[in-house]
Amino acid sequence: MAPKRVVVIGGGIAGLSVAYFLRRFGVEVIVLEAAAPGAGASSGNAGWICPSQAGPLPEPGLVRYGVKSLFSRESALYISPRQLPRMVPWLIGFARRCNESDHRRGTAALGQLSRRTFELIELFEADGVEFESFRQGVLVAAERRETVEAFLRGVAPLREFGFSIPRELLDGTAMRDREPMLSRAVNAGVFIEQHMHVRPMTLVDGLAARLREMGVEVRCQTGVTALVPSATGVLVRTRVAEEYSGDAVVVATGATAPELVRPLRCHLPIAAGKGYSFELPLRPGAGPRSAVMLLEPHVGCSPYGDRMRVVGTMEFSGTNTRLDYRRLDAIGRGVARFLTDIDLDQRENAWAGMRPVAPDGLPVVDLLPGTRNVYIASGYSMLGMTVAAPAGELLARMVCTGRRPSELAPFKISRFRGAGRCSPDRTAAGGLDEGLQIPRSQVKETT
Repeated sequence: MAPKRVVVIGGGIAGLSVAYFLRRFGVEVIVLEAAAPGAGASSGNAGWICPSQAGPLPEPGLVRYGVKSLFSRESALYISPRQLPRMVPWLIGFARRCNESDHRRGTAALGQLSRRTFELIELFEADGVEFESFRQGVLVAAERRETVEAFLRGVAPLREFGFSIPRELLDGTAMRDREPMLSRAVNAGVFIEQHMHVRPMTLVDGLAARLREMGVEVRCQTGVTALVPSATGVLVRTRVAEEYSGDAVVVATGATAPELVRPLRCHLPIAAGKGYSFELPLRPGAGPRSAVMLLEPHVGCSPYGDRMRVVGTMEFSGTNTRLDYRRLDAIGRGVARFLTDIDLDQRENAWAGMRPVAPDGLPVVDLLPGTRNVYIASGYSMLGMTVAAPAGELLARMVCTGRRPSELAPFKISRFRGAGRCSPDRTAAGGLDEGLQIPRSQVKETT
């Protein structure tokens, strides 16, 4: 039986997307957000919606890079030595997946999940969700030809899902002809047309506004303290001494999801990976013509008219949003090496946010083991803007029908050893069918 009322916990891009599709399927929805919509990782990211470059964080060779950079706060990947004892199990799982075969399988799973991303973003627009978007493609730039070749090998599996992945590299001259801001340090690259970027908070705010128009209650400053599931529903307790009940609950709180589900005897191996960003003003007419991915420094740049947001680094230092200005400076030096006509002294709006990262770098979108009505949507890592809409639609279908769409099979919690209190071959929702596609006609939609 489809639920009549669902409580979505988390007002970032993940939670709002699930809430949107649940409401379209005719479900009464309430969203509970501890602060304000987009207050976490959804606000300061690059805003990239780019399935054609989606790949899991564990990459071949990354273990060697991580060991060398472990004690360098200026590296793109940094793990605080203080976090090592606590993170050892997670790091072992991460290291095991830094190989070609796991990366290829993970990329394929993300490609299958994301193949309808652009279609669903267009659905948002057509349905009145207002946000600022830029359809200019992304220029992938590097100092070394070998770095670009490795990047293309990593995203090659996405071709089978209809994404256009270039096969021929551009040399430095061709890259600068396409983007005059690139410096002489750039010697190779490619241009990916199937890419758009948004101002992240405009999409979050637009979704929240549209949800309210659709009759969804979006409650801010309402942090959740406990979940009490039963055979017939879930009671949600909050810090403001209020309680909410629903036939089902979706936990979409990003990096803090493990804490919320731990009392339900579910170990969710999601770590908080801190990302940084800042903005630079651009002279009129001088900004990049497209988004720019700088491979060696692992930095992304998103131009928004007269400003450019610069995003980078993955830091495992616990769940906190403290700014380490050494890391911001390192990002700036990487940008200054690759782009001309920028002034780092004008750096503004420095930001840090917690990305939820699973050991295999893939999302966790599933029914919580041992429950009949508690679902999870987390682990989106650096791909939240890309995967939130398709994952939200598919999870909404699963909640409404009790059947798991095949696209969600790679993102089950049971792929992690000891993640829950159920054995890997058991489900608690009763008869989940991993191979069955749910036709849209079987689910009621509202406008």
